[in-house]
Amino acid sequence: MWRREVRNMEKKTLLIIGLIGGIIATVGVFLEWGGGVSGWDFRVLVSYPYVVLLGGILALIGGILALATSIKPTSYLLPVGGIVALLGWIWAATDVVNWSAMTYGFYTCLVGAILALVGSLSLRGK
Repeated sequence: MWRREVRNMEKKTLLIIGLIGGIIATVGVFLEWGGGVSGWDFRVLVSYPYVVLLGGILALIGGILALATSIKPTSYLLPVGGIVALLGWIWAATDVVNWSAMTYGFYTCLVGAILALVGSLSLRGK
């Protein structure tokens, strides 16, 4: 019985990490990516800020639903959101010409996507 309680606490901790990752990925789109320009400002030229934002929102919603309910189909939103946010960040990274010009918002999106994926590890065996 004690092991089951510890396992449930581990799952909740990972889900909270995934939820925080979704928040961080979503917020990172609106932070500065370089040269005083946010990721959201780049949306005029390219589409990858939308992809990162979509992934962050999916991870955020997936984390909330996984913590609040035990409905199995909604639990897949967290890993899908993390993957979508990470793919959007990779797409953005392929366009980077000067890596030294990229600032905290750009990397914040990467950290958020990775945290969302780490949080989705709690869903194994669910």
